[in-house]
Amino acid sequence: MDKEKSQVKIKKGFRRVLSIILYISITAALGLYSFMLGEKLGREEGVSQFQIQFPDELEIFPDEEENTEEDEEEIILVNRDNPLPEDYEVTLYTLPDGVNRAAEEAYAPLCQMLAEGRKEGLNFEICSSYRDMQRQQELFDEDVEELMKAGFSYEEAYEEAARETMLPGCSEHSTGLAFDIVALSYQLLDAGQEKTAENIWLQEHCAEYGFILRYPKGKEEITSINYESWHFRYVGVEAAMYMTENGLTLEEYLSMEET
Repeated sequence: MDKEKSQVKIKKGFRRVLSIILYISITAALGLYSFMLGEKLGREEGVSQFQIQFPDELEIFPDEEENTEEDEEEIILVNRDNPLPEDYEVTLYTLPDGVNRAAEEAYAPLCQMLAEGRKEGLNFEICSSYRDMQRQQELFDEDVEELMKAGFSYEEAYEEAARETMLPGCSEHSTGLAFDIVALSYQLLDAGQEKTAENIWLQEHCAEYGFILRYPKGKEEITSINYESWHFRYVGVEAAMYMTENGLTLEEYLSMEET
């Protein structure tokens, strides 16, 4: 009888081990599939297709008390004339969609902003967040190639592509502080985006969470980038509120501070 009980226990233990191994394997496979799918669908003229599900009460850092005091840090300007320093480093946090990443200082404000929007019945997609230099080069080269297929010379394609896609080192996305955010119901980066309820809400409230609309309409000569209703940049609440209230771009704001 003892021998039979031992055999039963061994069989049960063996089945339990197999179940655990199977669960781990399935979880790992799903995680890998999600990552690969996100990379495939994450091209900037499309979206990641991973809707961020933020609970109404969001616990940002479970192991740490939330820091409600905003750090006064120097705001970095990144554009064609001001590329990122070669030694620039950024601490990244993966967002709840499991695909996009944000710089440490922008993570909590971004989560809070989109969570508040969800309370208003809005649904957002982040179609672009942090990008490394290599990915930025790939995007730029793809845009140049597409324009050349449309009949542009290389020089013309290069110049036109630079109006939409920054060269490596000159893109805000490499800071982890810039995010292209669209409506779940309208996932195109075009003029129609600003008419969505999600974009209207973001433009009205983003400054409350430390974000600005980075490339506003009518400021193309200053930013050297076409109007992008979907591109939001984290600068901190105080600076964001001032820029928004006074209709300033980041270039204008930082130039004013220098004088």
